[in-house]
Amino acid sequence: MPPRDAANPRDAKDPRDAGDLRSRRGEADASENFSGRILRSGGGIYHIGVDGTDTIVEASLSGRLKRSGQQVASVGDFVEVEGGGAMRIARVWPRRSALARRAGRRQEQVIVANVDLVAVVISVAAPKPDLLIADRLIAAATLNDIQATLVVNKTDLARRGQTATANELQSYAALGVETLRTSVRSGAGLASLAERLTGMVTVLSGQSGVGKSSLINALVPGLGLRVGRVGVRRALGRHTTVATELYRYPPGGYLADTPGLQYISLWDLDPAAVQRGFSEIAAASAGCKFANCRHRAEPDCAVMSAVRAGEIGRRRYDSYLRLLAEAEEARQRRSPRDP
Repeated sequence: MPPRDAANPRDAKDPRDAGDLRSRRGEADASENFSGRILRSGGGIYHIGVDGTDTIVEASLSGRLKRSGQQVASVGDFVEVEGGGAMRIARVWPRRSALARRAGRRQEQVIVANVDLVAVVISVAAPKPDLLIADRLIAAATLNDIQATLVVNKTDLARRGQTATANELQSYAALGVETLRTSVRSGAGLASLAERLTGMVTVLSGQSGVGKSSLINALVPGLGLRVGRVGVRRALGRHTTVATELYRYPPGGYLADTPGLQYISLWDLDPAAVQRGFSEIAAASAGCKFANCRHRAEPDCAVMSAVRAGEIGRRRYDSYLRLLAEAEEARQRRSPRDP
């Protein structure tokens, strides 16, 4: 069970309370051990928000953790820091959840650890919504038992006729995915979004240019995150956020701004589990003849029947098939000695 954070009262009891670690409630003292949460990292340096304070300290990994050769500490992780000279992260506490993707053949990249909510941000236009990325982020959240909310941003552009396919956007709400519509320019929907994020550790994720940083700036006045314009020629967003960072959310909780995604490949995904990331496919699969049906070419497949009948959207089904194929390919590439 991960540590409790004072800004998130929904967290469970802090397991560190039973240990020897002195969890500090005053300012960090470089001569003592203390605990906190990683807010950002770069160049081997981790910026850690000290528990119960507004203090942020810098620390590097201990030699023992460095020798592990793995990505042992990520933004959002709860850590124990050793003081007394140069500060070192001595322990990383187990995660309760993580949003991760595959980076290369055998490497996991944790985008944010200990997440409550993934806010999947797409835009009405500029850039054109990439619903494949939206499908994958929602699937990733579902498969990791993280809540997901779809944020349809830049709704002010709809008045100029620059709209995405309305039926495709409405289909998410029909699947039970909470959908909020927002506009930083007009302020529409920001109050509802602010309420939804209160008390949560939220990752705002999606393709470049959809307005993630602008939304955070609107929710946390004075933060001043850098934002960029969408390219006119190709209507593609530019990467203005270059690394994931957690920001304290004044009403309670944290907000994570992430670099824009042009593609996301999920890490270590069991092909048999892929359907759980698509609620309508998982529900229809109960009617399949075979328990291990992959819904691709098997006889008496209830999912394929539902697709033909228009009960499951063709685009969503295609997203499922693409993710399934990637999971199978990744599994086949693993050597016999891989775990």
